[in-house]
Amino acid sequence: MIASDIASSSGGESNVVDADRHVVVGVLYPPDWYGDRRRFDAEIDALRAIDDRIDVVVERYDEPHARRAGAPDMPPEPELSEAQRAAFARIEVALTIDLPTNLAELAPNLRWVQSIAAGPNHLVPKVRTVGARLTNNGGSNAVGIAEFVMARILEHWKALTDIGALQRDHRWEARFGRELAGSTLGLLGFGPINQAVAARATAFGMRVLVVRRSPGDVPPGIERVVGEDGLLDVLGESDVVVSAVPETPATIGMIGAAQFAAMPVGAFFCNVGRGSLVDEPALIAALHAGHLGGAAIDVAHAEPLPAGDPLWDAPRLRISAHCSSVPASMFPGMHRTFRDNVVRYLAGEPLAGEVDLG
Repeated sequence: MIASDIASSSGGESNVVDADRHVVVGVLYPPDWYGDRRRFDAEIDALRAIDDRIDVVVERYDEPHARRAGAPDMPPEPELSEAQRAAFARIEVALTIDLPTNLAELAPNLRWVQSIAAGPNHLVPKVRTVGARLTNNGGSNAVGIAEFVMARILEHWKALTDIGALQRDHRWEARFGRELAGSTLGLLGFGPINQAVAARATAFGMRVLVVRRSPGDVPPGIERVVGEDGLLDVLGESDVVVSAVPETPATIGMIGAAQFAAMPVGAFFCNVGRGSLVDEPALIAALHAGHLGGAAIDVAHAEPLPAGDPLWDAPRLRISAHCSSVPASMFPGMHRTFRDNVVRYLAGEPLAGEVDLG
């Protein structure tokens, strides 16, 4: 089974905020992540300027990445400071990357959480315990990640790694690549990220096929959209496969030996969604056997990826440390999305990117 890039809905219960009721908004992600403190402060001012009812509290709360990624040897949850406890006690809305476990005790007023992550799966069980709503940040990352995907495809298709090795060896030897034009791209999921990939791929003259949870209408520029039952057929036609789906029970281990075998010999696979999608031993085996021409992963089952993991030594595999986004562009876009949603929240309108908590 396959999910869309962002499991979301625009529905959900919503109520207009009374004209005389203040809403305390907690900005909890580390300000230094924004990259420019003056611009971060300007974002906070813009948030306050939305409505006189908005009270903003800036109080950093973040956890080690290994906790967020669900690593087997997760470090313990950090102890809260008095300032953090005071902030959680007040907030109704949180803009954050992480949340502590005992929200019911710490944040009794919490009603809505805006994640700064596109895939906020790690927040779902915590938000569910307090009956709050959760929205994601899928769109703000889309362009940067799509550019990264195209760079990985071109790196492989144009043999840039081999050409670079020849230069390092001072060898004047031709190494020719292939044209992207006329090749077939299979997209797993069709949220903002893969929509942005599709726009760039069609500009290169690629034929684009899509597998998504709910096929629906065929968007402009896309040749075919199929549901989960068409996954193997699409894989069989795809010279390049790009996955950008969230982690759900349906997507864990979705791409394994059978799926890699269904791809044409020499196909290229790229995953910028969640590492749990891929049976990593099957990926390694497909690369060693030469069935896959190459692969690129920005995510892995274990993050950080241990130094001794066999993925590091798999042939023709490019690995990056969950860094395909562009923070300098992502954070301003995220704040624009958040401000738009704050306006919706005050008016009792559906929130954009709302996650179905099940």
